[in-house]
Amino acid sequence: MTIKPDALALISAPSPARRHRFVQITCLFATLAHTLAVLVCVFIFRDGNFQDFQPSRLMAYVAMHLLSWKFACLTVMLSSVSTLVFILAMREILEEKFRFIIGVAVMIALLACNQDMDAVSQMMVLFADISMQGAINSQLSSQDFVQVGWTLINHSLTQTFMMSSFLYGCSGLAVTYCFLRTRVVPRYLAWAHLPIWFCMIAVSLATYAGYLPYALGLMFASNLGFSFLAAFSGVSIDSVLSAERKDPADTKDLDF
Repeated sequence: MTIKPDALALISAPSPARRHRFVQITCLFATLAHTLAVLVCVFIFRDGNFQDFQPSRLMAYVAMHLLSWKFACLTVMLSSVSTLVFILAMREILEEKFRFIIGVAVMIALLACNQDMDAVSQMMVLFADISMQGAINSQLSSQDFVQVGWTLINHSLTQTFMMSSFLYGCSGLAVTYCFLRTRVVPRYLAWAHLPIWFCMIAVSLATYAGYLPYALGLMFASNLGFSFLAAFSGVSIDSVLSAERKDPADTKDLDF
């Protein structure tokens, strides 16, 4: 069965060319940001040999590779911002009747991004400083520094893996619901979104249950999957917005 996209539903929206460019740039930004974050984090994970994770080992690694650690934190923050902007861009391709749902999704994503920014910035600055002090300061025992560092790690895991992932997942499911109810975009795009957002919720549940190795693996999978999703969404949505800008008579025979 073929589904004809109702591209004319968006014809009354202002500046279709500008919206088209915004969606294209946003999808490209999300793809590059998530790919870079995954590659950098995988490199650090392998370079530090963190399969057998220990807070003291992480702190020693951060003290020895401070610039690499801060760069990795910046890429994670950039990927979080790109997720927020990606969800915001989805508002530009749906009809007016979905604006409220997408608006709620954007607000939830904004809360998730705020959680990420707070947690990762603490790991980038405060955790790095404590690691450096633990490496050079002999007045306090190393165990004291490790205890403070472990507290920061737990706090960050709660904010990013549990809270932020859950909020992003809920926000993405709201977008998916709109995709399933509209004829502006092809139905397969909605089904492509589902695994990624469910994976993010699974990260939160695994963290809550205390299965941190599984949560870490799911986090890598969801971020890598999101980079492909953003690229796939950009290509799929591009055809819809291109059709919208054509003559109305030319959009009648456009099939998916």
